[in-house]
Amino acid sequence: MSMLAKTDADTVRAHNRLAVLDHLRRVGVTTRKAVSEATGLSVSASSAISGTLLKIDLLEEVEEDDRSIRRGRPGKSLALCGGAAHVAALKIAVGEISGRISDYAGRPLAEVRHEVDISGRSGEQMVALLAELAGELVARAGIGRRADEAFDPARGSGRALRLDKVVVAVQGKTRSDLSGIVWSPALRHRDIEIAAPLAARLAAEVSVLNDCSLMPEAFRWRPDFTGLDFATLFVGFGVGMGLRINGVTFQGKHSSAVEFGHINHVPGGALCRCGNRGCVEAYAGDYAIWRRATGSDQIPAHRIPDADMARLAEAARRGDAAARVAFAEAGNAIGYGLGRVFAMIDPLPIVLTGSGAKAIDLLEPAIRQGIFESAVEGLGADAPLILMEDTDALVFDAATAHALAALDGEFSRSTADATEAA
Repeated sequence: MSMLAKTDADTVRAHNRLAVLDHLRRVGVTTRKAVSEATGLSVSASSAISGTLLKIDLLEEVEEDDRSIRRGRPGKSLALCGGAAHVAALKIAVGEISGRISDYAGRPLAEVRHEVDISGRSGEQMVALLAELAGELVARAGIGRRADEAFDPARGSGRALRLDKVVVAVQGKTRSDLSGIVWSPALRHRDIEIAAPLAARLAAEVSVLNDCSLMPEAFRWRPDFTGLDFATLFVGFGVGMGLRINGVTFQGKHSSAVEFGHINHVPGGALCRCGNRGCVEAYAGDYAIWRRATGSDQIPAHRIPDADMARLAEAARRGDAAARVAFAEAGNAIGYGLGRVFAMIDPLPIVLTGSGAKAIDLLEPAIRQGIFESAVEGLGADAPLILMEDTDALVFDAATAHALAALDGEFSRSTADATEAA
């Protein structure tokens, strides 16, 4: 009974510490009194928790007058201590890899982007490439090692990297245990193990997630999305969705799931890059719009450049018949797909990103008509569409939030032990 009581007490303390960290994620800078009001904890309890988090350097005190940071002066405002940890968001996409490194407060420290043909890379080669990318990020951020100490991805860098969490966001299907890639349009190889070998090189925990299903995490701490069920929808080289339901970003039990782009739209229809025919993506992806507008029946081997899609959209706006039909068919496919989703889980606000967000004037009428025609009584045809044009920033924000939330959970459970050790 005494062990059970101790376990229950530890669970409550961890929950309360996590509530304090969560509040700070939402507001950035706060006071002990504001922590008490926001979390429902007593002033004495919130002060005690804040004191513990200050002692182990998860929080720091902020001067009221000039926002300069100082420690050890009670009564000041509180903020997350950026130096407590570092996380990296790495992104694998068709023809490129990119990444961002951020501190524990969520502040971006450096970003890197490289155009590179990764299609034929093996799993070992991809791990080496990602390790090099992480090393470059760390070097640019100026953390973790002496300026004269070279990063050696071949041997790994051990603790020198000082990365606590790494999230790899991938175009394509990923494993539900976050260990690797099932399939990606960016790669010819399948079933690639990423997390364990990359973690061994970086001495950091690594998670691998589908980029689209991860996107709702970017809104985890945004006040205007608090308590809101919503979907994120990427329309670009591919078509993908993420879902945030009851405060949780949905992940499948066997894979990344939410394969919205591969809902069948027309049985036996246009060829999709997944190999099936008639998928939503086969009508709404960049390559599908391009294919329809140009009269081709092939899937382009490379990603359609954003500039080319922008020119195609302009042609449609000027009245080019083929281009207008291509965008209308794309909107229709998206609308019918959303109608089916709304029939299962009720209408949701949609955060739209990718090249589709830049051509919303061409897509939206057909999207709403498609929802109206496919949903019960047209339910959801008036669902809000929220545009987020910068897809890379959205993915980096989402991966960073996912990593920081995991760290918060771990720190909240281990704070007691850390305090005793200190």
